[in-house]
Amino acid sequence: MIERRCGTLGVWLRPKNMTSRRPFEVCITIDTEFSIAGNFADPELLPVAEPIVLGEIDGKEHGLGFLLNTFAEFGVRATFFVEALQTAYFGDEPMGAIARRIAEAGQDVQLHLHPCWLYYEATSGQEQKATLDDSCAHRSDAELDHFFEVGISAFSRWGLTRPVAVRSGNFEVDANFYRAAARSGINSSSSIALAVRRPSDETLVPAGNSCTIEQVLEFPVFSYSHPFGLYKRLRPLAITACSSTEILSALWQAHEYGISPVVILTHPQEYIKHKGLRYTTLRPNRVNQTRLKTLLRFLRQHDDEFVAVPLYAIEQSRLPAVSSHNSEISVSARHAIGRMAENAINDLVWWY
Repeated sequence: MIERRCGTLGVWLRPKNMTSRRPFEVCITIDTEFSIAGNFADPELLPVAEPIVLGEIDGKEHGLGFLLNTFAEFGVRATFFVEALQTAYFGDEPMGAIARRIAEAGQDVQLHLHPCWLYYEATSGQEQKATLDDSCAHRSDAELDHFFEVGISAFSRWGLTRPVAVRSGNFEVDANFYRAAARSGINSSSSIALAVRRPSDETLVPAGNSCTIEQVLEFPVFSYSHPFGLYKRLRPLAITACSSTEILSALWQAHEYGISPVVILTHPQEYIKHKGLRYTTLRPNRVNQTRLKTLLRFLRQHDDEFVAVPLYAIEQSRLPAVSSHNSEISVSARHAIGRMAENAINDLVWWY
């Protein structure tokens, strides 16, 4: 790889010997979900809905509103994985209004499942409190079919197109999860992120940038190597986890190795700072907002090499058998240390 420098970011530029290719696909995925907010441990602490997603400060949204406005500004379509099992607690609203708003903004809305919300599900007038398990792995067929039924029926009541893609809560999956997804008419997933959680079933670890598991096409969240002492560990390509330098470097390296699509992870709450579980005292997270805008500006400036697409629009006919966690893709120790310092300062300095 030929490393060249660009301005203060120190990003990777396209190597001079790189041949012209069709634009490589980048899929930005946003997990859009409410918070239990400590209710399991303390019934006096009620779950939190809109504040964690909207991030409203002085009448301006720094969460969802920031995302939708920024995507519109740069002409980008992303995939919002909207959590639907929270309807067991909140009912169809307020998430229904949020999901419709995302769809009306021209963004892709797909299914996200956190089974812990079914703790609140009523059965014959009694709360079903058999488990607080938030994993979609190691579940029975009946349980999984119920998860998908509840989630997909919520989309129907919200007046949205039936979802065709899913993301499991906490990236916890097994083969049975994919079989249930296929039974429910789901044909795509982005439920593996090796840098976050490695499947206990090693046969599910994708050998390529995508793989078919039980008739469902899986697009893992992109991971890259970063230095940690004498070792290298995987890190997810996520807005809150990576500096702009690391994100752009990983994209150029993925381009060189022929990796497409690159799936990026983020959440609306990453663009706000908050104190406590209630999300009542908020500040904009300007560092993460800048990272997202830098990424989108980069994609626009290099639209002959990269194109942002929603998950359902990924061109399956050109998927390569190249790993999305290629150990060759890494960042320098200097860039990793810079990111750690930036994140630490961002966490410590409330007003910044």
